[in-house]
Amino acid sequence: MSKRINLSQGKLEKWEEAFIPEKDVFFLREQDKHLLKEFGKNCLLFSKEEFMKHPTYTAVSYASCYTYWTLSKDITTVVVLPHRVFPSLDQKVKTAILKIQQQVGRGLVFEARYFEGILREPAKSLLAPYEFFSNSRQYTAIQKEVWNQLPKSLKSDLLNRIAFDYDTPGIFDPYVPTESVTSTYVNTYPNEHGANCLSSTLFAAASIQEGYTLDWIIKEWVHPTTFINGLTQLGYKEVPLSMDAIFQHDILVWKDDKNQIIHASFHIDQNYFFNKNGQVFFNPWKTVHMRELEEQWSAYKIHVYRK
Repeated sequence: MSKRINLSQGKLEKWEEAFIPEKDVFFLREQDKHLLKEFGKNCLLFSKEEFMKHPTYTAVSYASCYTYWTLSKDITTVVVLPHRVFPSLDQKVKTAILKIQQQVGRGLVFEARYFEGILREPAKSLLAPYEFFSNSRQYTAIQKEVWNQLPKSLKSDLLNRIAFDYDTPGIFDPYVPTESVTSTYVNTYPNEHGANCLSSTLFAAASIQEGYTLDWIIKEWVHPTTFINGLTQLGYKEVPLSMDAIFQHDILVWKDDKNQIIHASFHIDQNYFFNKNGQVFFNPWKTVHMRELEEQWSAYKIHVYRK
């Protein structure tokens, strides 16, 4: 069965610290460039190409908070500024910029429903300048400066709601097969962004082979080439797909039509997998059944790797 994963106050406090990056980042398209002059001189203007190669702003904290993978492809310019600058801009300008962030798919923009029933003064007045409508829906953007001023109770309530909405709970069932190396992580959340499906899969496979938990691996932000190198190091090879013959400790990898790795999961046994969706801390480590994986990743082709 599934049930809610409880979030400790300690976990929420760690999330509060990491939820918003230190600098504000705004993404603009060609048709939005008339707004550049409104940012003033206390900012940095990047081309999209240069920004996406910058060692600071391609770090996992920025990429995860601003959800780079959901950004529109027609972005041309990126504006970076200290978090105290944006609140000082003209309100009409702020609203226009925030509306664009929702349109281009930037993270840290939330539908109004996330705040229903939990928004009271003084937080209501603090957030009012960050509220806007787009396509007849109301949104609220969260920026570093306003986040620093919000009451702790509201932060905790909001993070709880996001976590509950972000991912389904895992399976809590004593009869589901487990591995000792993964049991301490199942139905828990990371403290920080970065841990993804590839690191979780490598962690399980490597820890079982070593006979003890290699905890540092599960916390890494592992990229596809590193993942394949890890599989090779562990003695895994791709084998022909047969969904009727998935063996214990097999690794399933989902790839797109360009052969790019999209997802991976570790088969514990009996069609149950140790799994993590995504690299953000709102995605818990879970035990999931093959049915859930097939449903969630049905747009991609499954590949099987076996020791």
